[in-house]
Amino acid sequence: MELLGDAVLHGGDRATLRLARDYDHPVAAVWTALTVPALTRLWWADLRTDLQVGGEFSLEWLTGPPGELEWWPGEITAMDAPRLLEHTNSEHGLLRWELEPLDAGALRARTRLRLTNDLEGEDAWVPMSLAAWHLHLDQLATALDGGGVDWSAWASATNLRMRELRAAYAATLPRTY
Repeated sequence: MELLGDAVLHGGDRATLRLARDYDHPVAAVWTALTVPALTRLWWADLRTDLQVGGEFSLEWLTGPPGELEWWPGEITAMDAPRLLEHTNSEHGLLRWELEPLDAGALRARTRLRLTNDLEGEDAWVPMSLAAWHLHLDQLATALDGGGVDWSAWASATNLRMRELRAAYAATLPRTY
């Protein structure tokens, strides 16, 4: 199983998660999927944003039962469109999305996305977060290709894959999770 990320554990309840994924789409397309609410809904969460430094970047994850989810507030802390977006999130700490064009001069533009997530939480949060981000980045590939997620079936459809990814990521960490 190919893993997309790793974690640096800082001791206590702090960790930095790093994931990278290459997409067969130009930087502008990946940026749009990351910042336009109608598109973030296809792979990640509902989004309320004022796309400027200091602006809102609040998310409502769609992975749970309808009516039981809540908005998690956040704020944009750094931005250099379309290459860098950094924002806070009340549940996930600091998230930094970096987009890099690949294969300059190739017939088909490609992009490398690097996600860094500085978070605080219980130890078990680290492999679970890595697994969840892995799934969301897979879903981003589907969204970039014109698809989307059936959020009403997401939990049951991804349950086994989430457990497998969580175990695989936990096995790479220096502690037992």
